[in-house]
Amino acid sequence: MARELPRYSDEERERLRRALLEHVENKKIRYHRLAQDIADKANYGLEGDSGRRRVERFLKGTHRQNDDFIDAIARYLGSVPPPLIEESAATLADFFSRSVRQPHRVDTLIGRYQVYASTDRRAHGHEGFRETMTMNEWGEFSAPPVKPMLSRIPYAVVDLKPMQKHDALLVSETIFNFSVDPATDEFPAVPPRNNDAGVIVAFGFADREASRYLMATRTVLEARLYRLYKVADDPLTLRGELSFNGGIGRSANMTHSDPLHPEYEVELVRIEDPIED
Repeated sequence: MARELPRYSDEERERLRRALLEHVENKKIRYHRLAQDIADKANYGLEGDSGRRRVERFLKGTHRQNDDFIDAIARYLGSVPPPLIEESAATLADFFSRSVRQPHRVDTLIGRYQVYASTDRRAHGHEGFRETMTMNEWGEFSAPPVKPMLSRIPYAVVDLKPMQKHDALLVSETIFNFSVDPATDEFPAVPPRNNDAGVIVAFGFADREASRYLMATRTVLEARLYRLYKVADDPLTLRGELSFNGGIGRSANMTHSDPLHPEYEVELVRIEDPIED
C-alpha cells in the first residue's frame, strides 16, 4: 500500500523554506551537501547536480516544488536537531529534576526502544477511550492492565543514554514514519542516527505504583512532548501520550484548543539493553 502524501499549504511550504534556510545558514552547508543529506535522511532522490539545483531553487523561492519534494523537506527537518541541543537538554533536566521520597532510578531505562504510535482515542472521540489508562486519570492509578492501543503503527527508534552529572537521560530519536502513516507496518532495517534530540526525566514519580516520566525532544521543525508511564518490565515497556508543537505533515491529526492535548498514544518497547558508547 503506497503512502498517502500530505498536502502542504502555501503557508506550510513557506515555513519549511524558512526553516531549511535557517538550518543552512547555521550549519554553513553547501547546496550539494544539503541535497545529499536530504536524500540520505528522507530517502528521497536528489542525486547529482539536478538535486542541488532543486534544493537551491526551493531555498531561493524561484520554483514551486511538488508535494513529494516538500514532504521530503519536512521529514528531513523533522530529523535534524537544533543547535546546542545538549545544553538545552541539560537545562531542562535541571529544571524538572527533583528529590522524591522513593528513588526513581531513571538509569534503569537506558537502552534502545521501538516506538509505536496510535491515534489518540480522546482526540478522536473513539468509543471506549475511557477504558484506556491515560495521564489525566491519576486518582487510583495503577498501570497494568492497559487496554491495547487502537493500532500499533511503527513510528521511530529511540536511544536513551546516560547524561553525565544529571539525574536524567539523553534521548536520540530517529523518526522514520514522520507522518505516522498507517500503511507502515514494520521497522526499517537501518541503524538509528546517533543524533541527540532531547531528554527524559522522572516526573511525578513519588508515591505512585507506576513510574512516570516526561520526555521532550526537539528538531529544527518541531518540539515533541511525551508523557509516559511504565507498564511492563519484560520487555521494559512505556506507554503514554505524544503532543507536538509546530508539527507539519500529519494530515490525520485532529485540532484541539488545548495545546497539550495528546495527538497520539505511544508505546516504547525496549529491544536492546543498556547501550555502550
